[in-house]
Amino acid sequence: MTFPCTMYTADSSALERTVPFYTKLHWHDAVEILYFRRGTFQLTVNTRQMEICQETICFIESGSLHAIYSERDYREYALLFDPFFLAASHPDEAGKMLIDPLLQGTLRLPLILDRSNTAFEEIREEFVRLQKIFSETGKAHSDQKILQTPASQLRVRACILNMLAALSENDLLNISRQDADPRIDALKKVMLYIQKHYTEKIYLRDLAQIMNMNEQYFCRFFKKTTGKTPVSYINEIRIRHAALMLTRQQDHSVSVADVASECGFGNMGHFITEFRNITGTTPLDYRRTWSEKDPADRKE
Repeated sequence: MTFPCTMYTADSSALERTVPFYTKLHWHDAVEILYFRRGTFQLTVNTRQMEICQETICFIESGSLHAIYSERDYREYALLFDPFFLAASHPDEAGKMLIDPLLQGTLRLPLILDRSNTAFEEIREEFVRLQKIFSETGKAHSDQKILQTPASQLRVRACILNMLAALSENDLLNISRQDADPRIDALKKVMLYIQKHYTEKIYLRDLAQIMNMNEQYFCRFFKKTTGKTPVSYINEIRIRHAALMLTRQQDHSVSVADVASECGFGNMGHFITEFRNITGTTPLDYRRTWSEKDPADRKE
């Protein structure tokens, strides 16, 4: 069974050429701890948008919509873990007072910690220990590292528990007093609908209906929350699927026109324009570049 904890790294200094760092608006069941080590970042969490300009640690709770963008000169680490792996097999006071309430959502993690916070240094030291564990013992998969040894897994669990202890001692774990924003849950349904129906004609009125909004208000809310218009978001999803098809060896016999059609584009010129806007190259050149790569380097 795979250990339910992994770390990702985004470091512009490790790249051959500078490219922006971007994670699209998404959510997952895992808790995510972000360590912004260097650079300026735009962070979106649910409907809140923030600019991170200093060394900062952020806690992204399970189910929260979030996205990150940085233009250049950045270094960022992301630790993702299933919060249930922290639960003790035998109940104790820590489990009853801290772990269980966190799992149940009645106790909340703080969103932002920076150097002005009394717990920052201790939390940062634990994260640096985590980073070192993954660096020394983790198995790399692209920008991701996974732990495989029992000792390293125990040390990672201990570091996360130490973080929770520091948050508790500094009164940074908050009792949940806010109900979930129904607009965020509805927005997730819209995004899932787009993922499921991207090959088809998608009408704004249908997306707006999912959120029980009129089209004009829906478009404003979607743009404010995601940073993209609904049409731009739909096109990006389609282009990402098209790019995947163009790189897969089993799809090399499929024409570019057929790829465009299968990914929801009825107009070839529009497909090429959108593909170039998002990837920086044409579909044909993109396929040619990937066909020249060593098969071991292809990430499908």
